[in-house]
Amino acid sequence: MLCFVLAGLHSQAVAQDTRTLNVGSMLYTTNSAFTADDINWPRAQPDSDLRMMDTYGILVGVQRDWSDAAGVAFNRQVAQVAQHKYSELENVTVPVSDGFSRTYRTPYPDKILDGVDRTDILGGGDPVSSSIPADVMIKTAVTAWPDGMNILIERWAYAFANDAYDDMVILEHVFTNQSNETWEGVYFGTTADPNAHAFYPADLWGNYYGATYRNFAAGDMSADSLRLWYSWDADQTSAFPSIDTRAEPDGIWGNFREPQHMGYMVLHADASPSDETDDPAQPWKAGWSQRELSPNLNEETHEGMYKFLAEGWDPSNPGAYAETVDGDGNVLPGKDGPYRRVSPGIDLNDGTFDPVTEQEKTVLFSFGPYTLAPGEDVRIVTAFVSGQIPHRTAIDAGAAYSNGNSTQRPLVPLPDDIVNPVTGETVASAGSTLDKAAKNAVLDIGRDLVFETAGLANRVWQNAAVKEGDGSFNIPLAPATPSLTGFSENDQIRLQWGQEATMDQDGGTVTGYRIYREFNRPSSVTSPTDTTFLLLTEINDPNTFEYVDLSVNRGEDYYYYITSVNADGVESSPYLNRTGTTSEKEIEALTPTRSPDPNWKDNIVVVPNPYHAAGADKYPGRRLVFLNLPAFANIRIYTMTGDLIQQVEHRESTGDNDWQFQDTFSSTEIVSGVYIAVIEETDASGSSTGEQAIVKFVVIK
Repeated sequence: MLCFVLAGLHSQAVAQDTRTLNVGSMLYTTNSAFTADDINWPRAQPDSDLRMMDTYGILVGVQRDWSDAAGVAFNRQVAQVAQHKYSELENVTVPVSDGFSRTYRTPYPDKILDGVDRTDILGGGDPVSSSIPADVMIKTAVTAWPDGMNILIERWAYAFANDAYDDMVILEHVFTNQSNETWEGVYFGTTADPNAHAFYPADLWGNYYGATYRNFAAGDMSADSLRLWYSWDADQTSAFPSIDTRAEPDGIWGNFREPQHMGYMVLHADASPSDETDDPAQPWKAGWSQRELSPNLNEETHEGMYKFLAEGWDPSNPGAYAETVDGDGNVLPGKDGPYRRVSPGIDLNDGTFDPVTEQEKTVLFSFGPYTLAPGEDVRIVTAFVSGQIPHRTAIDAGAAYSNGNSTQRPLVPLPDDIVNPVTGETVASAGSTLDKAAKNAVLDIGRDLVFETAGLANRVWQNAAVKEGDGSFNIPLAPATPSLTGFSENDQIRLQWGQEATMDQDGGTVTGYRIYREFNRPSSVTSPTDTTFLLLTEINDPNTFEYVDLSVNRGEDYYYYITSVNADGVESSPYLNRTGTTSEKEIEALTPTRSPDPNWKDNIVVVPNPYHAAGADKYPGRRLVFLNLPAFANIRIYTMTGDLIQQVEHRESTGDNDWQFQDTFSSTEIVSGVYIAVIEETDASGSSTGEQAIVKFVVIK
């Protein structure tokens, strides 16, 4: 939990509560003050489950005569909330009491593993309402300059579990004048740093498509059909001339680790406080600044920040590769127009542009000017959308392209054709390797996919009847995620699940369940794999709520999730009951044991033997394991000189027992040496049967 202090007349400590929109593949995190919004996407995918946005911000500017605490007079007033932009001057937005909440459409599923409740504490404690428009919704409210402009900023963030719609997050903003004065020249700005890069080197590029959207809305089909900013990881050829860094190929295996395209788009902007129809001329300004050059109230005056919202772009930021245009697409030679986009014909991979000054783009949408009388409001709706080639394609295409890394393994020809699912075009053929143009064509599939998702988000909003957390998006909803209970048993894992989906009246008729298990890679496999979870089995009976997994090996850790499936084939969220999602993954493992061994005296072993402390990470929990035990026993551990250092009580009616801590009676760790374990059989109450066996093992520290 973060904390900050508001300055000046509203100085007070405010705790920033945090929640995530966690039902879909786009994991959106926000807090009660809009100061730490980020996105991880796509989730649970090796090498690509990365932060795709690390800054989101809101700006409000009004024409207003006022003086600050030092008596300095201003004729403009700006409130800004954005990560990386803190100062006493700008902390002028106060979270509204009870203004931050997350609501689920269906009950958050329990997750009970070997008798321990592993349910997400926050998720399980949040309210449930079947009437919300999406599968999960977060409401946030703050007041900007409560002793000045006094504008209430409310936002409803929506996400969906249906995997046809889970690559988008829709954000509905409402700005309300709570003062007793009418404000002229009001501008609302939203900013974001999408497509953040997690691997070095990275070169973040972006473009705006939407300058001529007003003409498209008027019937010109040749104009821009969306109001979309999109970004991607391009090639730092100026800094790394011999290595192709686009999509961050792995230096050994070549797989593309950042092939994603991320988009931020406008879905709706009120024409005026009294006219709630969409104004296709909004945003009046759109494009980007290099992040470190984006103005903020740490360094800028209120007049300067207002100018950022109300006037055209600074022609010196960025440089040669951009142009600005007006709403008819006319290029403005002064580069100070309202819409900034990449100049046609520019190749961002030709080494011309310095990544030090041009990377890390911050997109801005500015809406206005509006006039707001007391009590009036304006609604603005935006969305984050995403698109990426399949992870299997990122592996195969990366292995088939020589990216310049001297450590890269020999190229592997493509095993299958690569087809653009949007256009149907075969981009690369099976059996071939890729040159740079073909590799870029493969990665550019992500651009087509982000446009496709953006188009879908646009249609979702246009067909919706949603306002301020109420109504319907008129899309098929996924059934509820069932609660999961797992048991580690002898030679098997038993899974049971709840009936939440059958009680979900809006999620369709449940026809069965699908059980997924994490793919357990053999230790010899070190190359990339395209999945972590595979479908284990399908239960085609809505009244069955138990499955026993017999295809397991004792001592190995297993992780699962279960989805419900409705008659249309729509599955519930694969994330809410997934096991192994904590920072200490192993505590959520289900680990089968072996049944007690009837010939235990002849078969008892200790593994690993010798026990190498430095290599113990191969064994979950850094533990020694006694195998082939009787049902109940006392395990006494001695040094070679006969000193008893520890006793482990085996009371689990299994054939295995972990010595988890490898410690002595004095709680110190054991040292290198040879140890003797005496296994004495007992009954269930702990009384000795008189039978025992002895085994030696070695510890190397």
